[in-house]
Amino acid sequence: MPHRPRVVPLDPSRHGRPEPPADLPRREADLWRAIVAARRPGWIDNPGSALLLELYCHAVAIVEDLEARARRDVKFIGRLNHQTTVVMRMAKELGLLPIKPRTRPPRPRLVRSRHSTPPWSA
Repeated sequence: MPHRPRVVPLDPSRHGRPEPPADLPRREADLWRAIVAARRPGWIDNPGSALLLELYCHAVAIVEDLEARARRDVKFIGRLNHQTTVVMRMAKELGLLPIKPRTRPPRPRLVRSRHSTPPWSA
């Protein structure tokens, strides 16, 4: 039976920077620590956020494994692309990407003086 994530109480140790769950594999725990260290203290402040970060670390490990397999067998490229999309969406939800919302460019304004004539009357 596959490992099922669970929501557990969050221990805000290390000045608001929680340690990874004890059952997280080492490379995923290292990723957890790197992400938490790069964010402000208290960034992970509830069990739901901790669970999402844990799932993100699992997803990144899967991408790394698929990338290694895709180098040997091109059949894995589709799976790699799909999993990369999953990781990017999760990173966006966690606020890990420096993505700013797209803004529309300002509309050009026609500046005329009070005494100018309209273009169609010239």
